[in-house]
Amino acid sequence: MKKLPVGIQTFSEIRENNYIYVDKTDYIFKMVDLGKNYFLSRPRRFGKSLIVSTLKELFEGNKNLFEGLYAYDKWNWDEQYPVIVFDLAKMSYESPDDLRFSLMQFIDNTAQKFSIILNNRDLSGKFSELLEKINEFFNKKVVVLVDEYDKPIIDYIDDLKVAKANRKVLHSFYQVIKSNDEYLKFVFLTGVSKFTNTSIFFGLNNPDDITLDKKYGAICGYTHTELEEYFKDYILELGENESLNMAEVLNEINYWYDGYSWDGKTNVYNPFFTLLLFNKMKFSNYWFKTGTPSFLINILKKNNDLKPILESITVSENSFNTFDIDNIGIISLLFQTGYLTIKEEKKVNRNIKYVLDIPNFEVKDSLINNLVEEYTNLSNEHLDQLKENIYDYILNNESNGLKNVLEEIYNQIPYLIKGTNEGFYHSIFLIILYLFGIEIQGEVLTYAGRIDAVFKIDDQIVITEIKYSSEKSIDKMINEAFNQIEDRKYYNKYKSKNHIYLALAFTKDDIACEFKNF
Repeated sequence: MKKLPVGIQTFSEIRENNYIYVDKTDYIFKMVDLGKNYFLSRPRRFGKSLIVSTLKELFEGNKNLFEGLYAYDKWNWDEQYPVIVFDLAKMSYESPDDLRFSLMQFIDNTAQKFSIILNNRDLSGKFSELLEKINEFFNKKVVVLVDEYDKPIIDYIDDLKVAKANRKVLHSFYQVIKSNDEYLKFVFLTGVSKFTNTSIFFGLNNPDDITLDKKYGAICGYTHTELEEYFKDYILELGENESLNMAEVLNEINYWYDGYSWDGKTNVYNPFFTLLLFNKMKFSNYWFKTGTPSFLINILKKNNDLKPILESITVSENSFNTFDIDNIGIISLLFQTGYLTIKEEKKVNRNIKYVLDIPNFEVKDSLINNLVEEYTNLSNEHLDQLKENIYDYILNNESNGLKNVLEEIYNQIPYLIKGTNEGFYHSIFLIILYLFGIEIQGEVLTYAGRIDAVFKIDDQIVITEIKYSSEKSIDKMINEAFNQIEDRKYYNKYKSKNHIYLALAFTKDDIACEFKNF
C-alpha cells in the first residue's frame, strides 16, 4: 500500500516518496484556465497548503511530478514562471512591528534568491519593486501564492488591539498585489476567514472568491468516490479491525468524519482527520485531540446562544461568508472555523438561503465537550468523587444514584442554553461519561437501527436509549425507550456478553433513568 501523507502538505514530497495523492489537478487546471485572481477559504487542516504547493510546481514547470495526473497532458510545460509563495504561518506576527519586519525580511530573501537588488526601504515599496524587477529580469509575469493570508489576524481574534494592528499592516501589503496587476500572471490566496477591511477584498481586481463556487466544491477534502478509490486497502483493514463489512465501515466513516459541504450537494471528508483514522486504525475524536480554539468557546459563552450548534439554521450568505473583527458574528465564526457547514442551498422568495448544521459526530462531540467543561467548571476533586459514584451506581444498577449525578452536572448548565431536542441531551450524556473516562460509543449501528449509546464499565456493557420531550411524561418516555430496545432487538449484538439496558428521559426541567434486564 502507498503511505499515508499525515501532516504532509508539500506536493513534491508526496509525489516523490510513494505517498497517496488524491488528484485535485483537474480543479486546479480549471481554475488557472478560467481566471487569474482567486481566494479560497476552508477550515484548518483541509489541504489548502497542498493546493498552494501544487500550483507552485505547476507554474515552475516540474512536469515529472505530475505523471499520471489529470494535468499532465493538459498543462503547457513549455512555459515556466517565477513563483513567490508567502506562507503567513511561517511569519512572526506577535506585534505589527514583528509582522512588518518578517514580511520585509522575506521580500529581501526572495530578491536575493532571484539575484535582484532592491532600493526601497518601506514594505509596500519593496514588494512593488520586487514584482516589477522579477518581471523585468525574467521577461515573465510573476505568480504570487499567499497561504493563510489571515493568520496574523485570526490568531489574535481575542486580542483586538494586536489583531487590528496586524490587519492594518496586511491592508497595505495586499494592496500592492492589486496595484501591480500588470506584472502578475496568477494570484491565489487561502485563509480560514474572509475578513472585511483588508484591502485585498475591496476596490479593483478583486480576487474571485471560490469558497462557495460549485465548480470547486471538492477542490479540498476527499469525496466519497475518492475515499473508496484511493484508500480501499485501508478501508478493508479498518473493517477487519472493527469486525465490519465494507458497507458498515463506510457508514461509520461517514458518521464520524463526513458531512462538509460548500455547495449543499458535494460532501467531503476532512483529509487530515481521515488520514489519522487510517493511520491509527481506530474511530476516535481526532478533532477534539487537536484542540478547539479558546476564543471560540469564549465567544459562545459570551453570546450564551447555542442554537446554531443544537439544530440546523437557515441564513443568507452575508450571515456567514464574511468576518468582521469589530463585530464578530457567531454563525460566521462557526462556519469559517469548520463547526458549521452547508447542508442545503435553496431559494426563498427569489433569495438564496443556506441551511447550516454541524458536519458530523466528531465535530459536534468536540464542540459540546468543550462547552460542557466550560459551563460546569467542576473541580478535579469533585469530578473524581462523581466518577467513583457513577461507576458504583451503574455496576449496581442504582437508578436514583445515577440520576443524582446527572442532575448535579446538568443543573449547572445555564437554563438559557439548554436544548429543545433529543440530540442535545444525547450529546450531554455522552460528554458526561467522557469526562469520567468511561469508554463509550455513540450512535452504534445495528441492522435494525442505531443504538443511542453503548458503554462499558468493567465487564458490564450498558445499552442506552435516550428520549426527550417537552410534552410527554417522564414515565411514558422511559417506557418508550425500553420498548424501542426490545422491538428493534438491540440486544442481539451483545447476546454473548454481560449487558444491561438503560433508559434515560429528559424534559427541560427533569431527568429520569431506569435500568432493566430483558
